[in-house]
Amino acid sequence: MVRTKGFTLIEIIVVMVIIGILAALAIPNYNNMIQQGQATAARGNLITIYNAQKNYYLNPTTGGNFYNSATGNDLTNINAALGLSITDINFQYTCATAAGPSYTCTATNVSDATLILTVTSGTPNAPNMIVLPGGVTCGNPTGANPGCNPSCATNIAGYCPN
Repeated sequence: MVRTKGFTLIEIIVVMVIIGILAALAIPNYNNMIQQGQATAARGNLITIYNAQKNYYLNPTTGGNFYNSATGNDLTNINAALGLSITDINFQYTCATAAGPSYTCTATNVSDATLILTVTSGTPNAPNMIVLPGGVTCGNPTGANPGCNPSCATNIAGYCPN
C-alpha cells in the first residue's frame, strides 16, 4: 500500500478552528491595548499642559492668568500659547479658565466620547489632579478616592485594569 504525504481535511479544519479561537481572543485584547496606549499618551499630554499652564500663569506678560482656549479642538492654539509641540489625532483638547484663578483642560477621545480625561488646578501650586470619567479623581493622595490607580489613564474597565 502506497502512503502519500500531506494533511487530511480533518487536520486542516482543526488547525483553522484553533487559529480562529486564538484570533477571537487576541483581537479584542489588542484593541484594548491600543486604546489604553492612546489614553496614556493623552494623560501625559495633559500633564505637560498642566505644567505649561503654571509657567504661563507665572509669566509677567500674562498678568497672572491661565491660558483659556476657544471651543473645539484647540491644540494648535494651546501649543502656540503655552510654547508646546503636542500632536494627537486621537483626542481633542480644550482649556477653560474659571474664577479663582483656576482652569480645567480636557482631552476627549475622538472615536469614543465616553473617554474624557481632565486636568484641573485651583492655583499654580495645586497638586496635579486627573479627573476621570464619573468624577473619580486620581493623583491627589488626600482626594476623594486616594486608592485609585493614578498611573492609569482612566477607570473604565476596557481601558484600565484595576
